Amino acid sequence: MRRIAALANRIFWQFLRDRRTLVLIFVVPVVIMYLLTLLLRAQSQPFRVSVIAGEKESEMVRDILAELLVQYARIEIIDGIKEPEIMKALQEGGIQSAIVLRSAGMEKLKAGERAKMEVFLEGSDPIVTRGFLLELQRTQKPLLDTIRGLIFLSADNLELIAPPEISLRFLYGGRDFDETDYLAPPVIAFVAFFFVFLLTAVSFLRERSQGTMERLMASPLTRLEIIIGYLSGFLPFVLAQTGIILFCVLYVLKIHYLGNLGSILLVELILVIGASNMGMFFSSFAKNEFQVAQFVPLVILPQVLLSGVLWSVETMPKALQYLAYALPLTYANFALRKLMIKGFSLYQVLPELLALLAFALLMIAGSMVSIRRSLY
Repeated sequence: MRRIAALANRIFWQFLRDRRTLVLIFVVPVVIMYLLTLLLRAQSQPFRVSVIAGEKESEMVRDILAELLVQYARIEIIDGIKEPEIMKALQEGGIQSAIVLRSAGMEKLKAGERAKMEVFLEGSDPIVTRGFLLELQRTQKPLLDTIRGLIFLSADNLELIAPPEISLRFLYGGRDFDETDYLAPPVIAFVAFFFVFLLTAVSFLRERSQGTMERLMASPLTRLEIIIGYLSGFLPFVLAQTGIILFCVLYVLKIHYLGNLGSILLVELILVIGASNMGMFFSSFAKNEFQVAQFVPLVILPQVLLSGVLWSVETMPKALQYLAYALPLTYANFALRKLMIKGFSLYQVLPELLALLAFALLMIAGSMVSIRRSLY
């Protein structure tokens, strides 16, 4: 028992003296749970929807539907949008959907004509699309009951009013796109980012522990040449990994995509260059592989939660949105979704590319400054 107690005592004090491990055990879980709580509560925001009367006779039904959507569904009505402006408003993000009522005049309904409800959807996020359609479905019975109450006095004629005929029109994506297609772009970015970060961090740490870095620092090589040399050595494997991931996702799993494959590869290339230098940078603050693993919940997990992999950035609280826009994975996700789901050109994702390039250059500078000869 004394021997066991001595070993337990040594382990206890070893952990107690390691402040980084204590932060990982006690602080990081609290921060992650706090972020998760804020994100989950933020998802209750209403859908932004515009309801438009296709003709003047449909205005009364339009007002009834708008009131019922607010009353029975998680929907915010956006006024002031006309029918020719729908696609532009969807593209700019002012609304997430628009409903145009046709053949919905009281006289036509009374004559037995079926109303038509044309639903315009942004469509790049199937999760949002499905959620809105479920909310819309909840208002169908109250809408029919209200119209029947306004038109008929006799219960014998109630069946003449049929549910409206709903047709869907998508700005992006469409019926063929599902949740898997929406999640594929950020998952591709995350997998490449995570494994490249881990690979370079551990490899660079090993170079210091074996004394290779000390010998390189004593050679005529400059810090920039060392970084470029290591990056050039890692890059073929990183590119091969990225190519395999894309091939499996696009051609084996049959994920839908609309953009140019070369543009997708370019975004991935800039991202992994930044991730590899980020691994080099953080490896300078670690003395062993265990400490490298400690950076995963500190560096990687917040990016998964805040970069739009699981939740849309625009639904997050403002404070978290500012933090999300400081993360490289956010811009990679934006760019890949625009390329793969919306079919944008490389020019249209230029802001995201510039942000990723700035991150890569910042990490190159950081890794140059933080190069150390040895572990201590």
